[in-house]
Amino acid sequence: MCAIFGISGKTNNTLLRKMSKCQIYRGPDKQTFFNNKKYKISFGMNRLSVIDKTGGNQPMLSHDKRFLLVFNGTIYNFKELRKFLQKKIKFKTQSDTEVLVNSYSYWKEKSFNYFDGMWAVSIFDFKNKEMILSRDYVGQKPLFYSKRKNIVIFSSQINGIFQYDNKFQISKENYGNYLKFNHFLAPETLYKNIYQVCPGEIIKFKRNKISKKNYWKIENGGDYNIFFPKRKTTEINNVFQKLTSNYLIADKKVGLCLSGGFDSNILKKIILKKQKKIKSFTIGFQEKTYDELRFIKKTQNNVNKSKVLKEKDLINYFHKIRKNIFFPTGDSSIVPTYGLFNLIKKNKTNAVIGGDGGDEIFFGYLAFKGFYFTKLIKSMIPNFLLKIIKYPFQNIKITNDYLSWSKKIKFFFKFIDKELYLTNKLWISNFTDDDYQIYFKRRKLKSIHSKKIKSLYYKVPDFMKFAQFYYIKYYLPNILSKVDYSSMINSIECRSPYLSKDLLNYSIDLPSKINFSFFKNRKLMKKIFSSFIGDDFKIKKHGFAFNKNLILKNKRLIKHVLNEDLILNLDFFKIKYQNYLNGNYEHEQYIWNEIILNFSRQNIENKI
Repeated sequence: MCAIFGISGKTNNTLLRKMSKCQIYRGPDKQTFFNNKKYKISFGMNRLSVIDKTGGNQPMLSHDKRFLLVFNGTIYNFKELRKFLQKKIKFKTQSDTEVLVNSYSYWKEKSFNYFDGMWAVSIFDFKNKEMILSRDYVGQKPLFYSKRKNIVIFSSQINGIFQYDNKFQISKENYGNYLKFNHFLAPETLYKNIYQVCPGEIIKFKRNKISKKNYWKIENGGDYNIFFPKRKTTEINNVFQKLTSNYLIADKKVGLCLSGGFDSNILKKIILKKQKKIKSFTIGFQEKTYDELRFIKKTQNNVNKSKVLKEKDLINYFHKIRKNIFFPTGDSSIVPTYGLFNLIKKNKTNAVIGGDGGDEIFFGYLAFKGFYFTKLIKSMIPNFLLKIIKYPFQNIKITNDYLSWSKKIKFFFKFIDKELYLTNKLWISNFTDDDYQIYFKRRKLKSIHSKKIKSLYYKVPDFMKFAQFYYIKYYLPNILSKVDYSSMINSIECRSPYLSKDLLNYSIDLPSKINFSFFKNRKLMKKIFSSFIGDDFKIKKHGFAFNKNLILKNKRLIKHVLNEDLILNLDFFKIKYQNYLNGNYEHEQYIWNEIILNFSRQNIENKI
């Protein structure tokens, strides 16, 4: 794990040092810079040493010295790739970095299809005089870039781009998409001419030209090759156990983010088959409906470190995020997630694994059942009747309890008459087209994302498979952004075995009727991992969240931390916030989104 940054088109060592300093926590162990005036490039890297501390330093050259690489992430199947390549290439280190750069040297672009891992990478090709940027297939590691005439700047964090200059323009269209999706969908950012590399994308910069291609689009199905053969259901248990071993490779013992759910508890049992003890980490809450700590059992072989977050802890973490966030995520669990990785940091571990991705792979979200039920209702009741039926439910008052029935019922019926392909987005953000029109004072809406979602819906014949693709492409990136921020600001590497390529290939090509059941939660997961799930493993589905009321109802706190000049429609915000203070929680997500975006703007635009 690390921060990568650089510039192509000119050399600038002073810029590298500025870019390094502004994201030092991503790589506190070593900072390295490379400048080449002949080829007009400057590459830099802040390193968090997890694998091969002495041999994995970057920037790194390929064996033939044609390619120079800086890389953020981990390639979990690097030993398998190395075994194949060492017949032709002599390796000097034990690092995954050396395998990555030489994989690109040998296979070129096809190498990205052979990696199981998370990565953001920049490669310079001295022969073709071009720079390559690429990102892993689901977007676990961030990568930003900006092109200014014949110059390209790239950085792991968006504030790194602003070290080049502080000139920026706000994109209102992107602002609106952020409010509708709770995060910026790649390639968008808040700013014009600053972009994210998309998951599964390769971008090449040569002279004044840019070329883009996708090495894998998940909605097109599994990506099979010599390293990733097609798997049968009977193989998955053993395959997952084997790949989990790859995720445990590190110089130090890898810990576990442990909740009360299936995903992390299956990981716990798999790890304990491989080693005698495991150190796990859990966050609890004082409010019972949000707390999962009561489900965690401390045993002789599970050394669990936990912390129950009080209101003062949450506010303290909120302030730390306020001062150090540069790219917003509307996932409010960023607050307790920050606390989790802060707990891990204090226990002197720099790498952990967690259960992220399990819900997408095995249809774990309650929303999947909601989507199925919505489809069923819409197939039986005409839309004009649904428009009438929905109104009585709008008088339901939402409570503060975690996923309260009042909230689920109200939001379910609020959008029951909308197009089916839009319901997941509306449930998550609750920022409607009407809200958009009022906020931006526009009648006509331009949303490329809504068109893409509609196209995906009609492209996929299996409507539940569409729902799975939706959560992988439009919801998961927000979770991954939260995890990357919360872990990296605490100098921790977080790994997600459920997002392994083998498991992803298997799941996305599987008919949903095998993987999803309205009446049986995670039926396929329970079948595959039955050897790890006993009779006592009856855990109710629970997400990682906290009561936002504790922060948002603190009017004095919110007034103190906000810069109202940076809110695009202050009147709209004030109305929704006052309604919230009066007990109307429908726009709670919008309010949170606006506040977190405000913090990132304060930090980037130097107006704090």
